[in-house]
Amino acid sequence: MPFFFTLWVFATGAVVGSFLNVVIARVPKGQSIVRPASRCPRCEKPIAWYDNIPLVSWFALRARCRSCGLPISPRYPLVELLTAALAVAVLRHTGPTWAALGYFVFVSALIALAYIDLDTWLLPHQITWPLLALGLLSPIWNRAVTLKAAAIGAGAGFAAFAAIALVGERLLKRETMGWGDVWLLAAIGAWLGWSALLPVVLLSALQGAVVGTILIATRRDPQAPADPVPPAAVSGDDDWVPPKHAVPYGPFLALGALEYLFLGDRLVSGWNAVLFRLLS
Repeated sequence: MPFFFTLWVFATGAVVGSFLNVVIARVPKGQSIVRPASRCPRCEKPIAWYDNIPLVSWFALRARCRSCGLPISPRYPLVELLTAALAVAVLRHTGPTWAALGYFVFVSALIALAYIDLDTWLLPHQITWPLLALGLLSPIWNRAVTLKAAAIGAGAGFAAFAAIALVGERLLKRETMGWGDVWLLAAIGAWLGWSALLPVVLLSALQGAVVGTILIATRRDPQAPADPVPPAAVSGDDDWVPPKHAVPYGPFLALGALEYLFLGDRLVSGWNAVLFRLLS
Protein backbone atom coordinates (compact mmCIF):
# COMPACT_ATOMS: atom_id res chain seq x y z
CA MET A 1 0.00 0.00 0.00
CA PRO A 2 1.56 3.37 -0.99
CA PHE A 3 2.69 5.34 2.05
CA PHE A 4 1.08 8.64 1.05
CA PHE A 5 -2.25 6.95 0.34
CA THR A 6 -2.15 5.34 3.78
CA LEU A 7 -1.29 8.73 5.28
CA TRP A 8 -4.24 10.29 3.47
CA VAL A 9 -6.55 7.59 4.84
CA PHE A 10 -5.19 8.23 8.35
CA ALA A 11 -5.79 11.98 8.02
CA THR A 12 -9.30 11.40 6.65
CA GLY A 13 -10.03 9.08 9.56
CA ALA A 14 -8.89 11.76 12.01
CA VAL A 15 -11.25 14.28 10.39
CA VAL A 16 -14.12 11.79 10.70
CA GLY A 17 -13.10 11.25 14.33
CA SER A 18 -13.42 14.99 14.92
CA PHE A 19 -16.95 14.80 13.53
CA LEU A 20 -17.69 11.81 15.75
CA ASN A 21 -16.82 13.95 18.77
CA VAL A 22 -19.66 16.24 17.73
CA VAL A 23 -22.00 13.27 17.29
CA ILE A 24 -21.07 11.87 20.71
CA ALA A 25 -21.69 15.20 22.42
CA ARG A 26 -24.86 16.30 20.64
CA VAL A 27 -26.95 13.29 19.62
CA PRO A 28 -27.82 12.23 23.20
CA LYS A 29 -29.00 15.79 23.87
CA GLY A 30 -31.18 15.87 20.76
CA GLN A 31 -29.09 18.65 19.21
CA SER A 32 -28.19 19.16 15.57
CA ILE A 33 -24.83 17.76 14.49
CA VAL A 34 -24.57 20.40 11.76
CA ARG A 35 -25.41 23.68 13.48
CA PRO A 36 -24.10 25.55 15.31
CA ALA A 37 -20.43 25.15 14.39
CA SER A 38 -17.99 23.55 16.82
CA ARG A 39 -17.95 25.27 20.21
CA CYS A 40 -16.07 24.89 23.45
CA PRO A 41 -18.16 22.57 25.65
CA ARG A 42 -17.43 24.77 28.67
CA CYS A 43 -17.62 28.42 27.59
CA GLU A 44 -19.60 27.64 24.39
CA LYS A 45 -17.60 30.09 22.30
CA PRO A 46 -17.07 29.12 18.63
CA ILE A 47 -13.84 27.32 17.83
CA ALA A 48 -11.80 28.83 15.00
CA TRP A 49 -10.81 26.50 12.16
CA TYR A 50 -7.13 26.68 13.11
CA ASP A 51 -8.03 25.50 16.62
CA ASN A 52 -10.08 22.61 15.26
CA ILE A 53 -7.44 20.66 13.32
CA PRO A 54 -7.73 16.99 14.34
CA LEU A 55 -4.98 15.81 16.71
CA VAL A 56 -2.78 18.86 16.03
CA SER A 57 -4.84 21.60 17.69
CA TRP A 58 -5.24 19.80 21.03
CA PHE A 59 -1.47 19.61 21.44
CA ALA A 60 -0.87 23.10 20.02
CA LEU A 61 -3.32 24.57 22.56
CA ARG A 62 -1.79 22.46 25.34
CA ALA A 63 -5.19 20.89 25.97
CA ARG A 64 -6.85 24.18 26.89
CA CYS A 65 -9.51 26.34 25.25
CA ARG A 66 -8.06 29.47 23.69
CA SER A 67 -11.06 31.54 24.90
CA CYS A 68 -11.68 30.42 28.48
CA GLY A 69 -8.44 28.62 29.28
CA LEU A 70 -10.24 25.64 30.76
CA PRO A 71 -8.93 22.12 30.07
CA ILE A 72 -10.05 20.19 26.98
CA SER A 73 -10.64 16.52 27.66
CA PRO A 74 -8.09 14.11 26.16
CA ARG A 75 -11.06 12.13 24.88
CA TYR A 76 -11.28 14.39 21.84
CA PRO A 77 -7.86 13.55 20.36
CA LEU A 78 -8.28 9.96 21.54
CA VAL A 79 -11.45 9.53 19.45
CA GLU A 80 -9.71 11.16 16.49
CA LEU A 81 -6.65 8.92 16.83
CA LEU A 82 -8.76 5.78 17.30
CA THR A 83 -10.87 6.55 14.23
CA ALA A 84 -7.77 7.31 12.15
CA ALA A 85 -6.04 4.09 13.23
CA LEU A 86 -9.12 1.99 12.52
CA ALA A 87 -9.48 3.62 9.09
CA VAL A 88 -5.99 2.37 8.23
CA ALA A 89 -6.78 -1.02 9.75
CA VAL A 90 -9.89 -1.36 7.57
CA LEU A 91 -7.88 -0.37 4.50
CA ARG A 92 -5.24 -3.01 5.21
CA HIS A 93 -7.90 -5.60 5.98
CA THR A 94 -9.94 -5.23 2.80
CA GLY A 95 -7.76 -3.24 0.44
CA PRO A 96 -8.95 -0.10 -1.41
CA THR A 97 -12.44 -1.39 -2.18
CA TRP A 98 -16.05 -0.33 -1.67
CA ALA A 99 -16.15 -2.82 1.20
CA ALA A 100 -13.47 -0.77 2.96
CA LEU A 101 -15.62 2.35 2.77
CA GLY A 102 -18.64 0.44 4.04
CA TYR A 103 -16.74 -1.11 6.93
CA PHE A 104 -15.33 2.28 7.86
CA VAL A 105 -18.89 3.59 8.21
CA PHE A 106 -19.64 0.56 10.39
CA VAL A 107 -16.55 1.12 12.53
CA SER A 108 -17.24 4.84 12.91
CA ALA A 109 -20.79 4.16 14.10
CA LEU A 110 -19.48 1.65 16.65
CA ILE A 111 -17.06 4.24 18.04
CA ALA A 112 -19.82 6.82 18.41
CA LEU A 113 -22.22 4.36 20.01
CA ALA A 114 -19.60 3.06 22.45
CA TYR A 115 -18.76 6.50 23.77
CA ILE A 116 -22.39 7.62 23.92
CA ASP A 117 -23.25 4.51 25.92
CA LEU A 118 -20.36 5.19 28.30
CA ASP A 119 -21.71 8.69 28.92
CA THR A 120 -25.46 8.12 28.98
CA TRP A 121 -26.18 4.37 29.18
CA LEU A 122 -28.11 4.78 25.93
CA LEU A 123 -27.65 3.60 22.36
CA PRO A 124 -29.72 6.11 20.37
CA HIS A 125 -31.99 4.83 17.61
CA GLN A 126 -30.81 7.73 15.45
CA ILE A 127 -27.63 5.68 14.95
CA THR A 128 -28.59 2.02 15.53
CA TRP A 129 -31.54 1.97 13.10
CA PRO A 130 -29.67 3.48 10.13
CA LEU A 131 -26.71 1.22 10.95
CA LEU A 132 -29.02 -1.82 10.80
CA ALA A 133 -30.53 -0.67 7.48
CA LEU A 134 -27.08 -0.14 5.95
CA GLY A 135 -25.97 -3.54 7.24
CA LEU A 136 -28.85 -5.25 5.46
CA LEU A 137 -27.77 -3.49 2.25
CA SER A 138 -24.03 -4.02 2.75
CA PRO A 139 -23.84 -7.27 0.70
CA ILE A 140 -24.47 -5.12 -2.37
CA TRP A 141 -20.91 -3.80 -2.14
CA ASN A 142 -19.37 -6.39 0.19
CA ARG A 143 -19.06 -9.93 -1.19
CA ALA A 144 -17.85 -11.29 2.15
CA VAL A 145 -21.46 -11.32 3.42
CA THR A 146 -24.49 -12.53 1.47
CA LEU A 147 -27.94 -10.96 1.62
CA LYS A 148 -29.23 -14.14 3.28
CA ALA A 149 -26.48 -14.12 5.93
CA ALA A 150 -27.12 -10.43 6.66
CA ALA A 151 -30.88 -10.95 7.01
CA ILE A 152 -30.49 -14.01 9.23
CA GLY A 153 -27.82 -12.25 11.30
CA ALA A 154 -30.05 -9.23 11.87
CA GLY A 155 -33.08 -11.34 12.74
CA ALA A 156 -31.22 -13.75 15.00
CA GLY A 157 -29.35 -10.97 16.77
CA PHE A 158 -32.55 -9.06 17.44
CA ALA A 159 -34.47 -12.15 18.55
CA ALA A 160 -31.77 -13.37 20.93
CA PHE A 161 -31.38 -10.14 22.88
CA ALA A 162 -35.06 -9.20 22.60
CA ALA A 163 -35.92 -12.47 24.35
CA ILE A 164 -33.56 -11.58 27.19
CA ALA A 165 -35.02 -8.08 27.44
CA LEU A 166 -38.62 -9.33 27.45
CA VAL A 167 -37.91 -12.02 30.05
CA GLY A 168 -36.43 -9.36 32.32
CA GLU A 169 -39.31 -6.94 31.81
CA ARG A 170 -42.19 -9.43 32.03
CA LEU A 171 -40.96 -12.09 34.45
CA LEU A 172 -38.19 -10.55 36.54
CA LYS A 173 -39.74 -7.07 36.54
CA ARG A 174 -36.36 -5.43 35.95
CA GLU A 175 -34.17 -4.46 33.04
CA THR A 176 -31.85 -7.31 32.09
CA MET A 177 -31.02 -6.04 28.60
CA GLY A 178 -31.42 -2.56 27.16
CA TRP A 179 -33.28 -2.28 23.87
CA GLY A 180 -30.42 -0.26 22.48
CA ASP A 181 -28.24 -3.36 22.90
CA VAL A 182 -30.90 -5.39 21.07
CA TRP A 183 -30.80 -3.11 18.02
CA LEU A 184 -27.02 -2.90 18.11
CA LEU A 185 -26.59 -6.68 18.03
CA ALA A 186 -29.08 -6.86 15.16
CA ALA A 187 -26.98 -4.30 13.27
CA ILE A 188 -23.79 -6.24 14.00
CA GLY A 189 -25.42 -9.41 12.72
CA ALA A 190 -26.44 -7.62 9.53
CA TRP A 191 -22.94 -6.27 8.88
CA LEU A 192 -20.94 -9.36 9.84
CA GLY A 193 -23.44 -12.16 9.16
CA TRP A 194 -25.12 -14.65 11.47
CA SER A 195 -21.91 -16.61 12.07
CA ALA A 196 -20.44 -13.62 13.91
CA LEU A 197 -23.18 -13.42 16.55
CA LEU A 198 -21.99 -16.11 18.96
CA PRO A 199 -18.31 -15.04 18.91
CA VAL A 200 -19.26 -11.38 19.37
CA VAL A 201 -21.61 -12.13 22.27
CA LEU A 202 -19.03 -14.40 23.95
CA LEU A 203 -16.23 -11.87 23.53
CA SER A 204 -18.35 -8.97 24.79
CA ALA A 205 -19.67 -10.91 27.78
CA LEU A 206 -16.22 -12.17 28.77
CA GLN A 207 -14.53 -8.79 28.47
CA GLY A 208 -17.42 -7.03 30.19
CA ALA A 209 -17.22 -9.49 33.08
CA VAL A 210 -13.47 -8.94 33.43
CA VAL A 211 -13.86 -5.16 33.52
CA GLY A 212 -16.78 -5.38 35.94
CA THR A 213 -14.77 -7.63 38.27
CA ILE A 214 -11.84 -5.22 38.21
CA LEU A 215 -14.13 -2.30 39.02
CA ILE A 216 -15.66 -4.16 41.95
CA ALA A 217 -12.22 -5.15 43.22
CA THR A 218 -10.89 -1.60 43.00
CA ARG A 219 -14.21 0.03 44.00
CA ARG A 220 -13.92 2.60 41.26
CA ASP A 221 -16.73 4.33 39.39
CA PRO A 222 -16.94 2.76 35.90
CA GLN A 223 -18.07 6.04 34.30
CA ALA A 224 -15.60 8.83 33.69
CA PRO A 225 -17.08 10.75 30.75
CA ALA A 226 -15.56 13.92 29.34
CA ASP A 227 -18.88 15.81 29.38
CA PRO A 228 -21.37 13.61 31.28
CA VAL A 229 -25.04 13.62 30.39
CA PRO A 230 -27.21 12.12 33.16
CA PRO A 231 -29.33 9.25 31.81
CA ALA A 232 -32.49 10.87 33.16
CA ALA A 233 -31.76 14.06 31.22
CA VAL A 234 -31.71 12.08 28.00
CA SER A 235 -34.43 9.52 28.55
CA GLY A 236 -36.76 11.48 30.78
CA ASP A 237 -36.85 8.60 33.28
CA ASP A 238 -36.15 10.10 36.71
CA ASP A 239 -36.41 6.78 38.53
CA TRP A 240 -33.79 4.69 36.73
CA VAL A 241 -30.27 4.79 38.13
CA PRO A 242 -27.41 2.58 36.86
CA PRO A 243 -26.57 -0.17 39.37
CA LYS A 244 -23.42 0.40 41.38
CA HIS A 245 -20.28 -0.97 39.67
CA ALA A 246 -22.29 -1.85 36.56
CA VAL A 247 -20.87 -1.11 33.13
CA PRO A 248 -22.80 -0.35 29.94
CA TYR A 249 -22.79 -3.31 27.56
CA GLY A 250 -22.71 -1.38 24.28
CA PRO A 251 -18.96 -0.64 24.32
CA PHE A 252 -18.20 -4.34 24.77
CA LEU A 253 -20.51 -5.31 21.92
CA ALA A 254 -18.71 -2.76 19.76
CA LEU A 255 -15.32 -4.11 20.87
CA GLY A 256 -16.37 -7.69 20.16
CA ALA A 257 -17.61 -6.69 16.70
CA LEU A 258 -14.29 -4.98 15.92
CA GLU A 259 -12.34 -7.99 17.12
CA TYR A 260 -14.41 -10.29 14.95
CA LEU A 261 -14.13 -7.98 11.94
CA PHE A 262 -10.33 -7.97 12.03
CA LEU A 263 -9.56 -11.33 13.68
CA GLY A 264 -12.65 -13.42 12.95
CA ASP A 265 -10.98 -16.41 11.30
CA ARG A 266 -8.23 -16.58 13.93
CA LEU A 267 -10.72 -16.27 16.78
CA VAL A 268 -12.95 -19.02 15.44
CA SER A 269 -10.05 -21.38 14.73
CA GLY A 270 -8.56 -20.69 18.18
CA TRP A 271 -11.92 -21.28 19.87
CA ASN A 272 -12.38 -24.55 18.00
CA ALA A 273 -8.89 -25.65 19.00
CA VAL A 274 -9.66 -24.96 22.67
CA LEU A 275 -12.93 -26.88 22.48
CA PHE A 276 -11.22 -29.81 20.77
CA ARG A 277 -8.62 -30.03 23.53
CA LEU A 278 -11.24 -29.79 26.26
CA LEU A 279 -13.45 -32.45 24.71
CA SER A 280 -10.75 -34.85 23.58
